[in-house]
Amino acid sequence: MRIPTLILASAGLAGATLIAGCTEGGYGRSSVAVGYNAGYGDPYWGWYGDYYYPGTGVYVYDSQRRRHRWSDEQRGYWQGRHNGWRGDRRHMRSNWRNFRRR
Repeated sequence: MRIPTLILASAGLAGATLIAGCTEGGYGRSSVAVGYNAGYGDPYWGWYGDYYYPGTGVYVYDSQRRRHRWSDEQRGYWQGRHNGWRGDRRHMRSNWRNFRRR
């Protein structure tokens, strides 16, 4: 069965438009929507040293999930990551998805 040229061309154009729509600002950085944490830049959650920061609050957690108030160094690091995040800030929430990677 032969696919009509118009359908094939339309599919190609739609795919190119979809890919082009993922770049932001013309700088070649891409943004992939995953849930409502869509964005790019360093994540605002994760491990720093031996402590995990879920992305909200003033506490970091050790590998046993024991809570510790963050140090000045940790606060500076994570606030910097918050500032570098290029997602929708209205939806920033605790994120534990990388906790078990340690």
